[in-house]
Amino acid sequence: MVKPGTVVEFDKKKQFVHVKDLGQGGTGDTHLFKDETTDMFFAFKKYAPKDPNHKDEHYKRFVDEIKILFTLSHPNIVRVYNYYLYPESKLGYLQMEFIDGVSIDEFDPFWRDWSEIFTETILAFEYLESNNILHRDIRPANIMIDKYENVKVIDFGFGKKLLGQDKDGRSVFLNWPVTQLPNETADEGIYNHQSEIYFLGKLFSNIIGDNIPNFKFKHIIDKMIQLDPSERYAKFEDISVDISQGVLAINFTEEEKNLYRSFAEVLSRYIVSHTNEYEPVRDPSIIINRLSTLVRNSFLEAYIQDNQQLINCFINNNYTFRQINDIPLSLVTDFYQFIQGLRPYKQKIVIDNIDVRLSNIGIEIDINEDDLPF
Repeated sequence: MVKPGTVVEFDKKKQFVHVKDLGQGGTGDTHLFKDETTDMFFAFKKYAPKDPNHKDEHYKRFVDEIKILFTLSHPNIVRVYNYYLYPESKLGYLQMEFIDGVSIDEFDPFWRDWSEIFTETILAFEYLESNNILHRDIRPANIMIDKYENVKVIDFGFGKKLLGQDKDGRSVFLNWPVTQLPNETADEGIYNHQSEIYFLGKLFSNIIGDNIPNFKFKHIIDKMIQLDPSERYAKFEDISVDISQGVLAINFTEEEKNLYRSFAEVLSRYIVSHTNEYEPVRDPSIIINRLSTLVRNSFLEAYIQDNQQLINCFINNNYTFRQINDIPLSLVTDFYQFIQGLRPYKQKIVIDNIDVRLSNIGIEIDINEDDLPF
C-alpha cells in the first residue's frame, strides 16, 4: 500500500513519431508528433533559447508558462497535456493540443462570421481575467482559428499569474505590434487587464477595419482602443455584457428566445431580494452541472421541490425567495437541454442576459442588532 507523501516515479518511456516542424521562436521550436498508442497528434514546444545570456531567466519563464497552462480549462484556450523538464540542462518540452488551423489574420470565415470570432476571443480573455492571468503577448500569431473555426489562444511564454496586490505585469516589455501604446503603458510602464483590452482591440481593428459587412461590434472595438484608460473598458467582463445585450435577440430562434424568456421570468420572479450584495455565477459549466443535479433529483416530480436549489444554480449570495413549489420541472428541463446544447459563446450570452435580469432585483441590507450602538 502506498503511504501518503510517498514519491512515486513513473519512468516508463513514451514514444512519439515526429511528423513535421511547426515553427520557431526566440525561446525554442515547436514540432508536430503522433502518439501511435492513441493515434492523436500533439504539438511539442521545445524550450531551447537562442540567446545563451538569459538562459536561466528564460527557463524560469518556461516553467511559469507550464504552471499557468495547467490551471486553465477553456474551449478557446490551447490545452496542455504534459511536460518534460531537464533542469540540469535548462531544457524542457511542453506537450500541447495540436491546433490544425491558421493565425487569426490569415483566417477567411466560411460558415462563421467575424462577430462570433470576436465574441469567442473576448470570452477567452474574460476567462483569463477571472483567473488573474495576463497573456502579455497579444499578436495575430498567438490567436489561432482551428479547422472547425474555433478560436484558440496560444503561447503563454510571457504570461503572468497576478498574486495578492499585484495588479499589473510591469516586468516585461515586448515589441507589441501597435504604432502607439496606451497611456498607462507609455507613461508609467503599467500593463494590466485593461491594457490587454487595448491590444486586443487594436488587433481586431487592424484585421476587420471598416470592410467587414454585418460586423456588430465596431462600437465596442472603438471603446477598447481608447488611449486614455478612463475612456476604455475597465474589464473584459464589461465587454462580454455589452456583447450579450441585444445579441440574444439576433442570434437565436424565436423558439429559443421564448424558452429563455419564460425561464428567466420565472427565475427572477421567485427571488424576492438579495441580501447585502449580488454575486452571480458566471461560469456556464458550473450552472449546467448544478442544473443537471437539480433535474436528476426532481426527475419523478411535476414541480421543482426546492426553489433554493434552482436559484443556487445562478447566484452565490444569500437572498430571500418565494417557497411555494409550483415551478414546472418541464420548464427547467427544457432550459437545461437548451443551454447544454449551445456553443460555449452562446451559453455565455444566455448567462449574461440572466445576470442582467437578476442584478436588477433589490438588495436588502441585513443589519446585525449587536452592531448597533444602542
